Parts: sequence; structure tokens; C-alpha cells
Amino acid sequence: MTTQTDLSSSLSGALDTLLQSLRAAAPAITCSLAGEGSEWYYEINKKTMIRVPNGTEIVELTKYGADKKGRVVCQTVNNDIIRVDPERIFRLGYH
Repeated sequence: MTTQTDLSSSLSGALDTLLQSLRAAAPAITCSLAGEGSEWYYEINKKTMIRVPNGTEIVELTKYGADKKGRVVCQTVNNDIIRVDPERIFRLGYH
């Protein structure tokens, strides 16, 4: 290998490492439940229905897949684990 090839591969590896660390440090996208009032959701851990006000901040738990109806698993700020229709999720983005 030439010196230029070694330098190029070394630089490429350094850039990959830098990009991975930046992606890991990026803030999570803030989401909330869309709509007015409140809705009833099934709380997975407690196995009961709970009332969650719309506008409540949530985090999508991507390690769980969607169910047959397309609902995704989310965690509320109160640590409730619920399934939510993706159309009910309002993504605020980074701020």
C-alpha cells in the first residue's frame, strides 16, 4: 500500500468513529400524543386501562414491533407503557 492509501483508510476510519459518536449523542426526538382532552390506553405492565391526557410527552420504544393494528409501544413521562396508533403521535423534532 502507498502512503496516500494508508492515510485515506485511516481518515475514513476516524470519520466513521466520529459520526457514530455524534449519532449516539444526538438528542431523542420529542414526541407527544396529538389531540385534545384525554384518551384511554391499555397499560401493558399493569394490564389495565389508564387515562392519558393528550399532549403528554412520550418516547417510542423501537425495540418492540407494531401489533396487528399497527400500534407502536411508547413510554409516557409517568413511565406507563402503552400502545399508540402512529397517527396519534406528534413529533416535535429537535429543540
